[in-house]
Parts: sequence; structure tokens; C-alpha cells
Amino acid sequence: MRFRRLAALAASAVLCSTAPVRAGGIVERGLAAPSPALGHPIRYNLYRPAEAPPSGARWPVLYLLHGGGPGEADWLDAGRLAETMDGAIAAGKLPPTVVVMPYAGDSWYVDNHDRGGAGAMATALTRDLVDAVDAALPTADCRQGRAVAGLSTGGYGALLFAFSRPRSYGAAISLSGSIAPPIAPHMTARMRRAQRLYDGAFGTPFKPARFNAWNLFLKAPRLGLGGAPKPAVYLDAGDRDPGGIVQGATELHLALLRRGVDSTLRIVGGRHEWALWRRELAPALAWLGPRLDPTCGAPVAAAAKRTATK
Repeated sequence: MRFRRLAALAASAVLCSTAPVRAGGIVERGLAAPSPALGHPIRYNLYRPAEAPPSGARWPVLYLLHGGGPGEADWLDAGRLAETMDGAIAAGKLPPTVVVMPYAGDSWYVDNHDRGGAGAMATALTRDLVDAVDAALPTADCRQGRAVAGLSTGGYGALLFAFSRPRSYGAAISLSGSIAPPIAPHMTARMRRAQRLYDGAFGTPFKPARFNAWNLFLKAPRLGLGGAPKPAVYLDAGDRDPGGIVQGATELHLALLRRGVDSTLRIVGGRHEWALWRRELAPALAWLGPRLDPTCGAPVAAAAKRTATK
């Protein structure tokens, strides 16, 4: 089954180019994964270690989400992701790790079945893309070896995925995440801003009930209920980020601490731009490194047996 899924993934790849990145990793652009949820492939770029993991070992994987704008190439081009990954791995701050950078358009990383909407984007990225990557590469197919991160709208998306699927992601990183409290219909000023801000992701006209259904502040108190694991969270924002981003990150951090979540908050000097995110990615990866366990909690020998039976 694994080899059939791998063949399907290879057949779906379009315009794929592969290039070594310095001495550390390999970048692959123009990949595509099949997505039953969307009804069309998911575009993505990839960073992976140049050398295969040792026998029986697996790579941890980081899903890295873009903000508004061009898309999946942002982290490689403007963000210099490959150089930062090379440095973090070489310094021992991060184990050799796969980074998957998907394209999500202006979906805000939610499912939106409206006519003209982005479709079931959250389902596609958290289910279809993860399944395809785990089928194609020796990645750790467990929450301990899987993390999600992003900037701006992608920072919101990363937290949303981790809060909604805590059994799939062990850690989440938000850089200048678009974090906002729930909206009530009587909040007329916020309702007017929401009509312009959310690209129709929560309905056209904007529907506060749909926005609140995907709201981080309403999901945070439910973390850990029913014995579900709690993802570790890293919140980073620039002191000149717009739109209440610092306030949102701070208030969410406090809400997570009250829930007993391993939450880190970092407020630094900077604007909502790549100069900030390039600089802040390295400390975020250093935070993430010790929280990744690609053995899925098992000794390497047991992990090797588990891999052989897949």
C-alpha cells in the first residue's frame, strides 16, 4: 500500500525541480499531492535533509504555512528558509528535519465550501497532504515528530491546526499570527473591518458565527479535554505588528498558560515584514528542536520494526 501511494504522489508531481542547498539540505519546488478534499492537487515546496536517516530512524517534519501574498515560495525566497534550516541543523539546535511548504491562497486555512471559496483547505492540509508526505518520505508519522508553523495568516493557521488536531501535531509556532478574539454581531466596528479583512473565508457577507467556530480563543479552553494531548505553543510578534497582533498573542498566551499548555511568548522589535520573520525563525527552530521526537516515543529498534511493518 505504501508503494502504491508513493507512486500516486510521484505521478501527481508537476514542474518539480530539485536543487542542493549549500552543504545541508535539498530543496524541491513545484511538487503536488493528491487531495480528495479539494478535488485537485495541493501545491507545495519541500526542504529535506540530503542524507537519508539512519536505518530504522525517521525524519521529523515541519509544516510551514505562508501569509497573505504569493504563497508557497515565500519561505524559500523571501524567508531564506533553507539557509536557516542548514544553520540550525549544523549547530545541533534542530535534528535533520523535513519542511513542507504548501500553497493555501487566501483561504485563511479554514474549510470554506461557499461558491468561489477555497474549499476544504483545512481538511486537505491536515489530512491529505500529511498522508502524502508520510507515504513518500521516511517522516515520523506521529504527533511527537510533527509540528506546524506559519506567519501572519499562516501563524493563525498553524495554531488552528494544532488546536483542532492535537493528536496530529505536537507543537505549533506562530510568527506575527493574525490572532483575534471572537466577534459578536453588535461589534459594528469590528464587523466592518471583518468584511474587508478576511477575504470571504468566513462568508460573504462576513458571518461572525463562522469566524467564531474557527476562533483560537474559543478552542484554547478545550485543549486537553477528554485526555487529548496539548500541543506546545510558541508565539512571536513584533512590537510594531499591526492590527492588535501583539495584544492577541499576549492574551492567547495567558489563556494557554491557564489551561496548562507549554506556551512561550516572545515580543521583539520589528514590523510586519520579512526582516522580522527571517530573524525570528532561527530562535523559533531552536525552541522547536528539543520538542521533536521522531521515534514517536519508542526506542530506535522498536521504531525500525514499526517502519518495516508499514
